[in-house]
Amino acid sequence: MASLIPETTQKIFTAETLRSAAKQSEGCLIVPVRLRRAIKRYLREQEEPHMKRKVLRLSESFNAIKGVNLTLTESTSKELFEDPLKSLEQSKRWKIKSAYGDIGLKYRDDETIAYVASRMPAVYSACYRVLCEVRRRLPGFSPAKVLDFGAGTGSAFWALREVWPRSLEKVNLVEPSQSMQRAGQSLMQGLKDLPLIHSYNSIQALNKDISKSEREHDLVIASYVLGEVPSLQDRITIVRQLWDLTRDVLVLVEPGTPQGSSIISQMRSHILWMEKRKSRKYEARKSKDTNKETSKDLVTLRSGVHIVAPCPHEGRCPLENSGKYCHFVQRLQRTTSQRAYKRSKSEPLRGFEDEKFSFVAFRRGERPRERWPLDGMKFDTLKEQHAKRNPEDLEIDYEDLLRLQAEAEVEPCKKEDLVNYESDEVQDDTVDSDKDQEKGEEETIPADLGGGWGRIIFSPVRRGRQVAMDVCRSIKRDGSEGSFQHLVFTRSKNPTLHRLAKKSLWGDLWPF
Repeated sequence: MASLIPETTQKIFTAETLRSAAKQSEGCLIVPVRLRRAIKRYLREQEEPHMKRKVLRLSESFNAIKGVNLTLTESTSKELFEDPLKSLEQSKRWKIKSAYGDIGLKYRDDETIAYVASRMPAVYSACYRVLCEVRRRLPGFSPAKVLDFGAGTGSAFWALREVWPRSLEKVNLVEPSQSMQRAGQSLMQGLKDLPLIHSYNSIQALNKDISKSEREHDLVIASYVLGEVPSLQDRITIVRQLWDLTRDVLVLVEPGTPQGSSIISQMRSHILWMEKRKSRKYEARKSKDTNKETSKDLVTLRSGVHIVAPCPHEGRCPLENSGKYCHFVQRLQRTTSQRAYKRSKSEPLRGFEDEKFSFVAFRRGERPRERWPLDGMKFDTLKEQHAKRNPEDLEIDYEDLLRLQAEAEVEPCKKEDLVNYESDEVQDDTVDSDKDQEKGEEETIPADLGGGWGRIIFSPVRRGRQVAMDVCRSIKRDGSEGSFQHLVFTRSKNPTLHRLAKKSLWGDLWPF
């Protein structure tokens, strides 16, 4: 297929540009100053006693939800998952009828305050990491109309403003908890250049308020909410409703636990199955229909879906029944509220924490057929590279070497700027927008959505002069099937890929 693509549109990667295209992981994330100040102001206004006890109680509630979800019988889950439209009674639930309120945890004022103090920065960091990857993989995607389902206190909204500060025009928030809505509004006070924001208690309220022609959104995100719905049937109902409200991209984010990863895997399989079923119906009706007018109506039928991230294919998940689960990690520096109210078991609380998360990002339409990054590239072994070296390059000018060493001794050491969470420095929206523009300019060669980019699932293991990693990859050019492979790279056989593997991190892409 690569030969069918015009040469002007093909991306020719080099050994130097592969690393910048493959990098998707973020370093230690620092929560924006505006969000830290907003959280601090909100907690000061509440003046709630026994905060540490409330944070601990919230954590125990999350663990209880996991227990409720695990009680779902496998037979019921499998039956519902394989054929959710098997009966008329069940099919009625998909018609925007079921109420979003059947959740396992009700956020009252105490739970909301504890959530803002302990969980909001971590949820923000996971959403920011996911949305940054969506921006990298889709350079031309700038959502103007967004739906944030299960918005909570606005963690995903804050991440959206950081990733796409200029394009947002309208944001619809769906959150059934009145306490969470009030907290989110309080945290947004004082922000400049806000888009038009509407809050709703349920999807049904949103559909009643908006006409059918305006219900679609460029981006729909549901973060850390499906795990709080104990019924698999209601989860599938919600995801189908969200997909119907999606014009372009749907993003689902859950905690990076076995349960959260299982939810993401189930919803991934369901949407892929649903779109394949729609495509089969479309092809069957198209072959039977000879009427041109009917054919035109069928052309407008939206069909097809591909996964933007993290999966490089639309086939069955290769981690199913393997005892492993797909998740990623984002490190963040703890805010003052987290350091003050989180408990640590007999050891001093670290200045950072690792937020593990699972996610999937869908986009409507078929996966584009792109040239694979390593097509046409030839890598020399270490022995071949040594044979090609120019003898003149190996000569050392000792005078220049001594002069450079003397200059290095004279130069003073540059001290790194320390992060001060109590900082009173002024930081406005313009500063962050400039940083966002600079970051976009640096990423000149993004990784395309073709099947040639695999995903590093766990941390690479470096032992001596070899690097071992587990990669989920596509084994077909159209991305219809994938596999889970264990790769080992040595410096002697392939110095170029070995150097790339040494710099790769958990969650990055890997070229094929």
